Amino acid sequence: MHAITRRHFVGTLGATAGLGCLPYTPVFANTPIQADRVVHLAGDGLGLSPREYAALLNRLCQGKDVAEDNYLLGGEVEQFERHWAQLLGKETAVFVPSGTLANQLALRALAGQKKRVIVPEMSHIYNDTGDACQTLSALTLMPLAPGRATFTKADVEAVLTRTASGRVATEVGAIAIESPIRRLSGQMFDWNEAMAISALARDRGIGMHLDGARLFMASAYTGISPAEYSAHFDTVYVSLWKYFNSGIGAILAGPKRVLDGMFHVRRMFGGNLAVGWNAALVARHYMDGFEGRLKTAVQTSEAFYSAMAKHPRMGIERIPNGTNLTRVTFKGVAPADVARRLADRGVVMPATPSASTLTFGVNETWGRMAAPELVRVFEIALS
Repeated sequence: MHAITRRHFVGTLGATAGLGCLPYTPVFANTPIQADRVVHLAGDGLGLSPREYAALLNRLCQGKDVAEDNYLLGGEVEQFERHWAQLLGKETAVFVPSGTLANQLALRALAGQKKRVIVPEMSHIYNDTGDACQTLSALTLMPLAPGRATFTKADVEAVLTRTASGRVATEVGAIAIESPIRRLSGQMFDWNEAMAISALARDRGIGMHLDGARLFMASAYTGISPAEYSAHFDTVYVSLWKYFNSGIGAILAGPKRVLDGMFHVRRMFGGNLAVGWNAALVARHYMDGFEGRLKTAVQTSEAFYSAMAKHPRMGIERIPNGTNLTRVTFKGVAPADVARRLADRGVVMPATPSASTLTFGVNETWGRMAAPELVRVFEIALS
């Protein structure tokens, strides 16, 4: 496993490219601040407003001859899918309107007639989709590792033994891993265990699926590339709207034997949008240089947290084996006052400043301000 070494992130810090199309005016600010200079302390992406999104889309359309798709087939979407397949090291990729649908399409295809599917007990698939896999695809989800990010190879072997030895033998058709896990504040699945489980699954002819909605977040903290992660799974889902700011959409990548003709199943589930070129265009725009911008943001955040952990009015709690989320507690100062002072300087706190403990989320906007400057702004706001 590639160790997470936070000191590696402290280095040269730089600014990142943004919209630059509309001014951002904080509620308490005396002067407008350009949108591409604002640092957002929460969220995975930029949180574009409707006006910002529309202005950007118009600018992107002015700059190229956009090829329309027809119900997500051809045009900009097809080019976008090819780019993703290459990026993740897969034979093909499919644009899907949502991650919920991407996960289900993958699991039903991988499982086939072997209807049992192993999932993390804390996963989005098990908790947040209203029993969609059970109701719509007749899959039996088998949750492992209650309250934890990682289940082990031994856990999987125990399930396989039990299912094979039942009075009615029932085979496991697929295994899903989610990493990072949203319900555990961005904790990652242990990579060594993931590789061991993947090897076991391939030996047993069991499909492997990665719910990698925030896969690029994991890469930024581990140094493991998205393609290297993907190599150990048959299918991989990545969110398009979380940090590529497309508003909608997901990519499902994998082998042609699994995904060829998937547009028929996508249509069956009501997921065939009339067009998807707009989401593909915006996501593709933010993908260019994203890994570098996010790395810069992580470097900034690591230096910032290291410095502010020594401040008497701030408590910093890092998430074990975590990624971009950190709990921050304010001591002897009203968070609302801090939020107002930060807003005057172009730094936006999470949306619930009345609580003493907040969750900060690193996104690419953290790279818009050098770490020493961000520390200085906080020291003023806390005084």
